[in-house]
Amino acid sequence: MTIANFFVPNRQTVSDISRTNPGVVTTTQDHGYDSGLFVRFYFPIKFGMTQVNGNIYEITVLSPTTFEIDVDTTNFDTFAVISSSQSPQVIPVGEVARTLSESIVNNRNIIPET
Repeated sequence: MTIANFFVPNRQTVSDISRTNPGVVTTTQDHGYDSGLFVRFYFPIKFGMTQVNGNIYEITVLSPTTFEIDVDTTNFDTFAVISSSQSPQVIPVGEVARTLSESIVNNRNIIPET
């Protein structure tokens, strides 16, 4: 039995996190995220940069496969992908209020079918 994931945007696999201020996250494919989204990181043991693992950050999108997180990662451990059956993941967990209010405004433009 296959269960589809209908959450949009979906979780993504992380291929790199820079040691910069702010930190820049690279995903293995187009993430589909918008600036203002809150994400949480889940890394298997020994993937490096444990300082961000399990934490929630607001993002600013830079490109289809990169985004900034609102934290200085300069002095964090180096992110390293170690061959494993598990992958480091980034998972959307919420949005800032301004993106939610835009949805309400758009909702008022929808004319119900009669």
